[in-house]
Amino acid sequence: MRLLIRFAVVGLAVASLLLAAVPALAHHSFGAEYDGTKPITLTGVITSVQWTNPHFYFFMDVKDKNGEVANWKFEGYPPVVLNRIGWKKNETMLPGDTVTVFGWRARDGTNWAHSRQVTFAKNGKKLESGPPAGNGDGGNTHTVDVPG
Repeated sequence: MRLLIRFAVVGLAVASLLLAAVPALAHHSFGAEYDGTKPITLTGVITSVQWTNPHFYFFMDVKDKNGEVANWKFEGYPPVVLNRIGWKKNETMLPGDTVTVFGWRARDGTNWAHSRQVTFAKNGKKLESGPPAGNGDGGNTHTVDVPG
């Protein structure tokens, strides 16, 4: 009987460790997805906002020099952090808002970026939307002109 109990306890411990590792595997580091040497500043119109864990996402239509529109995806802080720094879910950023976003491009070159700061055209307010790049400042290069 003791052997059976010992086996059950070890089995539960192993199962607990495996389950605890699942969220860690799903989460990625900044450097895995984004390039801290490729800062970007874009202005456009918000099309969607998703307050999800572990990060919030927002989508924005951006016009290039030829008038072509591209939809960009931005990742930022978790909703709990946004709430602590002054964001309000159904008030701060809404579809139709015009914003300027500073952040860093995705490594794969797609229309995806990690947001750092959002400036709202409706009131001129600047709010932090995500942490600094992995090296702290996004590098010493000038902002990338995108799209172009």
